[in-house]
Parts: sequence; structure tokens; C-alpha cells
Amino acid sequence: MNAAAKNLKKRDVKPMRQKGDDFISVLQSIITVIDDRQWLVDKFGDEGIYQDVAGLCKIATTSEIAEKNYSLTPGAYVGVAAQEDDGVDFHERMTEIHAELNKLNAEANKLMEEINKNWEKISG
Repeated sequence: MNAAAKNLKKRDVKPMRQKGDDFISVLQSIITVIDDRQWLVDKFGDEGIYQDVAGLCKIATTSEIAEKNYSLTPGAYVGVAAQEDDGVDFHERMTEIHAELNKLNAEANKLMEEINKNWEKISG
């Protein structure tokens, strides 16, 4: 064992580990703030000026609230965010998934039969 290892005693490691953990905690907090800022910039732009965002927020007037019978349900005002077309045909994809599910179910049934046969042989 070299001299440096001898000098590093167990009691010296705990405070260093704690300082490392504290540093990581601070870094994680900073990363969270950066991520939150980026989310806000993505929604409202770099200027930081409020704007209505479909599916997220909207300033409702008292007349709009009255029209909705004074309901304060957020969905009644913010609506639904526009979804980007992912280029996937829903019906086609669901047909593929359904076919795959049928295939997997057939395989599962075959395996269950085999397991039952083997169990009968073992317990027989």
C-alpha cells in the first residue's frame, strides 16, 4: 500500500463523499432550473411575455366565464394543443399492432399447452 493510501483513512472519506453528494445535488438543482427555463422559452418565447397557449393557459374574460356558466374548469378555456402529424396512418398502425398481438397470443397458447403437457408428465 502506498503512502497516499495509508494517509487516506476511513474517517477522511465520509466528509469527502458528503461534499461530493452535496455538489451533485447542487448540479441537479441547476439542471432543473435550466430545463424549466427552456420549457418556458419553448412555450412563451425568449421575451418572457405572457401569451395564451392552446392546451396550456389562457386569460379568460369575465364574459367568457359567464358564457360557460361560471365554470372554472381549465379545459373549457385553454382547449387542446394542436398535435403535429407524425406521418403514421392510425388505422394502418392499429392493424399492424392487432396482427402482432394475434401472433403473440397464438404463440402464448402454444407455450401454455406445452407447459401443461410437461406438467402432466412431471406430476403424472
